[in-house]
Formats: sequence, C-alpha cells, structure tokens
Amino acid sequence: MITPLYKEYQTIPNKPNNAHTGLWFDRFFNQYEENWGLIKANKDGKVIWINKIKGHTGNTKQLEIFTERQIALVAQLKGSSQRYKSDWHFITGMGNSHPVENGFSWHQTLAVPYLSGASVKGLVRAWVELNDEELSEEDKKSRLKSWFGTEDKKDIADQTGDFIFFDALPNKQSELTCDIMTPHMGDWYSKGDEVVHNAKNIPADWHEPVPVPFLVVKETAFIFHIAPRSGVNTDDLDLVVSALTCALEWLGAGAKTSAGYGYMTEDSRYKLDLKDKQAKLQIEQEKEQALNAKLANLSSLAQDYFRQAEAGQWTTNKNSFLQAGLIEGWLTTLEETVDTSILEDIVSLLDQYIAGLLNDPDKVKGKKSKPVYNDRQRNIAKRVQALQTS
Repeated sequence: MITPLYKEYQTIPNKPNNAHTGLWFDRFFNQYEENWGLIKANKDGKVIWINKIKGHTGNTKQLEIFTERQIALVAQLKGSSQRYKSDWHFITGMGNSHPVENGFSWHQTLAVPYLSGASVKGLVRAWVELNDEELSEEDKKSRLKSWFGTEDKKDIADQTGDFIFFDALPNKQSELTCDIMTPHMGDWYSKGDEVVHNAKNIPADWHEPVPVPFLVVKETAFIFHIAPRSGVNTDDLDLVVSALTCALEWLGAGAKTSAGYGYMTEDSRYKLDLKDKQAKLQIEQEKEQALNAKLANLSSLAQDYFRQAEAGQWTTNKNSFLQAGLIEGWLTTLEETVDTSILEDIVSLLDQYIAGLLNDPDKVKGKKSKPVYNDRQRNIAKRVQALQTS
C-alpha cells in the first residue's frame, strides 16, 4: 500500500505555528477533489486557502540579525544599504505556478516575500535603458556594459558587471492579505491572434466577471544593498543607488505595477538610523578586538570564562555575577582543572560585591552571634579558599 505524501497534515486546517509560510502555501494546498481537480462545490476555495495564509509572516529577530549581517558585509565591500517603503500593496512571483492561479516568491529560509538580486539588477537596468535621457546613446551603452556586463541584456556577457546586487528583504515581519482582480472579458484577452467575431470573444459589457484571488503584501519596507566588485572604482555607486531610487519610485518592483502595486519611496530616516547602527557595530567590533587581544595568551577554558563574563557584564552587574549556580559551576570546573586567571577574577569580583567574605566567611555579629554571610556565600568562600591553598 502506498502512503500519501504529507498524510499527517491532510486533516490540519490551518498552518501550524512556526511553519514556513511559503512552504505551506506552495506545498500543502488542500482544496482538491479525489480526482485532483479543484473543488467545484466551493467557489471560494481559493479565497479560503489564501485567507489561511494571510497575516504576519517571518521572524523579526531573525530578520534583524540577517539584515545586520548584510549591512556589515556591504559596509566591508564599501557598498550602500538603503530602505524603501512601499506606497501600497506589493507582490512578487505572481507568475509562479500555483493552484490558486497566481503564485508568490518566498525567501527560502526566512519565509518572507523578497526581490532577488537578479530582479533588483533588472529593475536598475530598465531605468538606465529607458530614462537616462541625459546620456548619449554611446554613453548609455558604455554605462550598461560597465554596470551590468553587456550593452544589451540579450547578449552573452564577456565580463561581470561592476556592481553586486543583493536580494532585497524586509527587516521585520510582513503582513499578507488577499486581494482580488475581476477580469470581465477573459475570452477576449486569451484569444491570441485568432480573429473570430462572436459574442464570446469580443469586448462587451455582457460578459460575466470572474473573480481571481491572489496573495499580496500590505504596505511594507525592504532593505536594498548594492556593492562594487573588488577592485572596481566606487565613483558610480551613488549613481547606481540613485537609479534604483528612481526605478522604485517610477517603474515599481514586482508584479502588477500598472495597477499601482510595487511602487516604493526612499526612507530618508534610514540613513541616520544606519549611521547609528554602524557606529554601534564599530564599537562592538573594537570591543571584540580588544577582548581577543586580552585573551590571546589564555587557555581555552579561561577564554570561555572571560567571554561569558563580558557578555554578562559581571564587573558592573552584581546580580548577573551572583545569579544562582553560576559561581558554583565555575568552581566545580576549577576543582577539576585549576586555572589561576579564572580563580583570581572570581576572587576579585567576590571582594568587590561581598566585602570581607573571603577573609572571614564564618564571621558573626551581635549578642546572638548571628552569621554575617548566608549559607551559599560561606560555601562559595570555603571552596575558593580550598582552591587557593591547593
């Protein structure tokens, strides 16, 4: 007996939590009859399926981490990163095959809509070809050859273009919704070159509209990255970014741009935000370099300890250092493998936060000889003293 693929999901009506939205949309469509035809009894089956997909998709934390990595990479390449906000709905990959008639493009791991680097490159090229009116024809061909590798996109490239166009992704969750178009004269649009004049295929107002649902992204923002290739003069980078800005504003990206989808405008605040992020990143990098230099001659165990201390800010955060079990865990490790650099740092921090503990852990006060330190503190102090004398 052959077991149906994805049998365990056949009875699940909605996308499971944390499932990849794109995988679910593309592979788990369940509005079929037994003969694999679309369910005819339910005329709204496509809408129902899209409504199961709509809502927020992607993980904002993962997207932020991905974006920060991209920004760091592009900065190292002396490139440019910019954010553009969509003026209205956006759709990408509409021509992809799908049972609801209109597909969608999903990032393979982050489960959000995106524009591939090739699409971004094509968009910039389209703007140069159509709208760089201040250039002579010869200068335009030179620019196309330089930026994209060929004067005509149909040519076989004998060189790479001077610039790298990265995938454009949102840096936070995207919100999906269902939109509907209602072509009134399907036979007229699909007749091709055949000229047959009858009531079916002429454009007229008696044709019944056919609603076609499709998935779209509500107003969102995408981060675009462009960088020069190694050894390439970066003088043209600002021109490339300017061409991208104009293309997004006047041509639009993705599908159905003629209906107002996919137009985007530059987010002027992003450059200021990016400068702040890059400054913070620079500070973090300098701290990491300083820490690496400090730990270079220490054992791997000590390096683990001091990296944990740095992450927990133990020198300034008392609660972080004194959290339950942390000191005891490191003392257990030191009792197996003594490392004086770690022991000295623990002693220093204990003297800083619990003055006098190591000198006299059993100290008492008052007429009732009440212990100054609690049981945990005394146990830690005695274990440290034992390590110091071993």
